[in-house]
Amino acid sequence: MFCSLSDDTMFRRFLRSQRALTEADAEEMLRLDDKNVTSLIAILQKDHNERAIGEARYVTDSSGKLAEAAVVIADEWQNLGLGTALFSSLLAEAKRQGLSKILAYFDVENKLVIRVGRKFGFKLAPKEPRTDYSMMKAEISL
Repeated sequence: MFCSLSDDTMFRRFLRSQRALTEADAEEMLRLDDKNVTSLIAILQKDHNERAIGEARYVTDSSGKLAEAAVVIADEWQNLGLGTALFSSLLAEAKRQGLSKILAYFDVENKLVIRVGRKFGFKLAPKEPRTDYSMMKAEISL
């Protein structure tokens, strides 16, 4: 999926310009056996082929009560409700696992994330010191 993402989608997911996954990003994305990582993947089945078209994930801190979440949807599947559905399922799983809070970092220009985040009850958090001026943080208590 990541090979076909636009530059804009890659930036919105990783908060930096890049044309492809770095080796470190790929290792992080594949670290699914870690008990601190929960990942939900949307798979499209067509003509006996499967391909990932979206992912929602969170990674918990050492306490297991706080997690950072991220969502990415293949460009041609954006704005169709898939990200909202994946994120809704991810929040339900976080509640089931007993997490107390989810954080999300995003670019201030990402109006879609702001709109969807508000729909779920995310609150914009105060800007953290020494962070990029264009990065925002939102959080929700579960």
